Amino acid sequence: MSITRSIPTMGVASADKARRAGERRTGHLLLAPAFVLMNVVGFFPMVYSLYISLTDYNPTHGGASRFVGLKNYASALFDLQFWHAIGLTCVFVTLSVVSSLVLAVLMSLLFNLRYPGFIVMRTIILVPMLITPIAVGIVWRVMMMPDLGVLDYLLTAIGLQPQLWTSSASTALISIVLVDIWQWTPFMFLIVFAGISSLPRSPFEAAAIDGAGPIRVFFSITLPLLRPVIVIATLLRIVDAFRTYDTTFIMTRGGPDFATDLVSIYLQRVNFRFFDLGYGSALSWITLLIITTIIVIFTKLSGFTRLVSEKEDR
Repeated sequence: MSITRSIPTMGVASADKARRAGERRTGHLLLAPAFVLMNVVGFFPMVYSLYISLTDYNPTHGGASRFVGLKNYASALFDLQFWHAIGLTCVFVTLSVVSSLVLAVLMSLLFNLRYPGFIVMRTIILVPMLITPIAVGIVWRVMMMPDLGVLDYLLTAIGLQPQLWTSSASTALISIVLVDIWQWTPFMFLIVFAGISSLPRSPFEAAAIDGAGPIRVFFSITLPLLRPVIVIATLLRIVDAFRTYDTTFIMTRGGPDFATDLVSIYLQRVNFRFFDLGYGSALSWITLLIITTIIVIFTKLSGFTRLVSEKEDR
C-alpha cells in the first residue's frame, strides 16, 4: 500500500521540479536581450580601457601612445596617494554601510508596528534617496559652512561648540559619511522593510506562545529570516558606496589636506585633470579588482552563495 502511494507522490515531485526548471528557463530567456545589450555596450569600453592601461596614453602630449606593458600597474604599487585613497574609501564604505544597515533594520522594526500615520512618515523618509547627489552636496555644504551654516547655529543654540565640519581634516571624513548615511539609509530601509513585511507569521506566533521576549525573537527568528535580504542590501550598498563621487566632490573636492580624497576623486584627478589616461586606466582596473575581492570575501563570509543555491533547490 505504501509503495502504491509513493508512486503518485514521486510523480508530483518530479512534475513540480520540471515546472520550476521551465520557469527558470523562461526567466533566463526574458532576461537574455537585456543581458546581451548590456554586455555589448559595456564590453568595448572595458576592453579598450584595459588596452589603454598598457600604454602611456595622454592626449595632451600629442602623438601616438607607446605600449609600456605592465609599467603602469607596477607604478601603482608604489603610489602612496592611491593607496591612501583606497584606505580612506574602505573606511568610508565601512562606516556608511554598517551605520545605514543598523538604522535601516531599526527603522524597519519600528514601522512594522504599523501605527497610524506611519505610511506618511515612510514616504517622507524615502525622500533623501530621490534627491540628485549634486543637489545633496550643495545643500549640505551650505548647511555645514562655519559662519552661515545652520548646523553650527543649532549647536550654538543648545550650548555646544560649533564644528568646522568639512573645513577641518579631523572632521571632514565623518561629515561626508553622515551625509551619505542620511541619503542612502532610506534605500536600505526600503529593502529591509520589504523583507520584514514578507516574513511568515507562524514562527512569531509560536514564539509568543512560548513566552519569548522581543530581543530573543529578534535575534532568534527575525534576524536569521532576514539574512538573505540583509546580505543583498549590503552588497548593493558596498558597490554603490565605492562609486561615491558627486556629493563628496561638491562638498570637499577631496580636501582639506586630502582627508576626503576617496578613490573616485583621485581617479578623476589622474584621468581628467592630468589626463594621464594610461595610468588612470590601470588604477581603475586595480580598483575594480579590489572591489571584486571585497565582494567575493563578503559573499563567502555571509554564505550568500549557499543561500542562493538553497533557494533554487526548494
